[in-house]
Amino acid sequence: MQKRYWLILPFIFSLLYAIQCVSADGRAIPDSSREYHYHYHNASNDLNFFGANRWGVRFNFRAAYPGMAEVNFRAQGARLWFPFTGGELSAELRADADGNPGVLLASQSLSISDNEVNIYFDSEHTAETFWLMVDYATNASNRFVAASAGGGSNSYYMNQAGDIQQLSTLAQAGFACELLFGLLGEFSFGEIDLELCDFDLEGELLPGGNVKPSFSIYNHSDSAVLNANLRLILSRPGFSQYDTLNVAIPQSLAPRDIYEYDFAAHDMRIDLPDEPTQLRIEALLSSEYTENDTLAANNKKLVNFQVFIDESPVQMMENFLREGETFVINSIQQAYLSDTWHALHYYPILSDSLASLASMRRFNWYGFNSVPFTVVAGAKRIAGFTDQYEEKLIDAIEDIGVHRSFISSAESRLQGVENSENVDLQLAFTNDNTHLYTGVGQSLMISSRIFAGLFQKHVFGSSESYVLSRWIAFADTVSTALNIGSTINKNYSFTASGLFDNGDEAVYRLYYWVQKDDGSRVYYADYCDFDAQILVSNEDEQLPPAQLRIYPNPLFGSTNLKISLAQPGKLSIYNLRGQRIYSANSGPKNLELPASLFPASGIYFLRLEEKGRRANTKKISIIK
Repeated sequence: MQKRYWLILPFIFSLLYAIQCVSADGRAIPDSSREYHYHYHNASNDLNFFGANRWGVRFNFRAAYPGMAEVNFRAQGARLWFPFTGGELSAELRADADGNPGVLLASQSLSISDNEVNIYFDSEHTAETFWLMVDYATNASNRFVAASAGGGSNSYYMNQAGDIQQLSTLAQAGFACELLFGLLGEFSFGEIDLELCDFDLEGELLPGGNVKPSFSIYNHSDSAVLNANLRLILSRPGFSQYDTLNVAIPQSLAPRDIYEYDFAAHDMRIDLPDEPTQLRIEALLSSEYTENDTLAANNKKLVNFQVFIDESPVQMMENFLREGETFVINSIQQAYLSDTWHALHYYPILSDSLASLASMRRFNWYGFNSVPFTVVAGAKRIAGFTDQYEEKLIDAIEDIGVHRSFISSAESRLQGVENSENVDLQLAFTNDNTHLYTGVGQSLMISSRIFAGLFQKHVFGSSESYVLSRWIAFADTVSTALNIGSTINKNYSFTASGLFDNGDEAVYRLYYWVQKDDGSRVYYADYCDFDAQILVSNEDEQLPPAQLRIYPNPLFGSTNLKISLAQPGKLSIYNLRGQRIYSANSGPKNLELPASLFPASGIYFLRLEEKGRRANTKKISIIK
């Protein structure tokens, strides 16, 4: 069945965090939730008529295919999104006249009964460029439409008296000030152009396993394509193009239609390497029209995958919020917190009593311009607080739950400096298992940033939360790759001045993590406790952690786990839920524990406690 190809253009476009935005050139936008977003266009191809409540967007479809001689779009209707329901709209489709709205081609008036409104014209109209004009009454009481260059400096609304008012910030307009324009229809041109829209792997990315390819292809032309094929070239560190596979497209590709490969219906599988590694797949699309394909760049994708086994000891829910929003956020998140999942609070609005410039710095690093925002393990964002908040939080936790890391372990040590309030922090990140690319622009560690911050415990009602107090390391760079079998050490120094001015009652944790430098995925996170006793520099009282050696790690199959203890101590084993599955007191010796002790594959924590020393916790991966 032929599918309609539609697009949505945000009226004003600045940053790309909450919504995936593109210019009005005919490319599709995912039909995702629209509440609570502030990402607007930079005014390069739109036109705003403020005084008359008249709004317009110029759609230049040629921009989607700059290499083609002729590009047309058959406009069949319009798709509009409004922040509130109710009221009337009048929409006009107009031709382009030297960059300005031209001849009226179609018009439609109707009531706004839903946030998303579809309008279908009486007849189709074909052109390279269209104007979509909308008359929509905006007023100060209930319906805001913002036109902003990012932070709200150019935001306007029409008040009840009919005067144009300028807002100093979007916050003054409330949290529902987005108007989206789109056209429904299809491209039309005679030249051949296939586009490999996406490529992914379905299944768990675990060493020795297998996955299935998943991809979609759009045929932008008026001709059917009968013999399409997707060639996959696999490579990994130390093995360039170690395997090549061909995925035959089992059916013809209809004109102006999207084809989605049904991976579940086909036996095509990709065997993953037996060792933890980065995996790179180059997907190349070909057909009987390859030589005449206008945009050959559309026919390939280079995608990186991570076949890792190590998991982060801590996963973070970072909450950017106002103090008044704390209770409701905590009431939902509390049920999902555990030894693994931790909630960290930032208050970037300086009028709040718990606010800090440190919180604002993190807020700005992410590029946010509204609160509340929840960031789950760096990779997932939940904008605002709506009825769907908990559902979105659960989805994010489940998705992040399968993410694994190239960092197998990390250690932190806080040491007070004698006769001062200064504290030294030593961090060490180790890669025991994973083969990685090490070149500039390829290394995961070099393209990551290190964060370390002190978070103070605060009690909100019946719940406890950790609120950022100060940064020790903020987006610190790493200049060397973390090769397999190597460790990277980072040293920092900070002052504890002011942290314990009210006595020793203040409770702090030092959270530290490694995060991708584009502000997305957190690869590894952990924490350690920080209290006033650390300021006392006494080597007899600050003995290093108990020595604990484990082999093999990861543990495969039915192999026994060998544990070496240098001193007598209590050995405990916990699963990711914090449940203890083993505990014993043991003297200095080598132990062997059967693999059957671990009920299932996964990550476990071994903790050794010795008198007079700090406890030592090691993570082990069990693969059965």
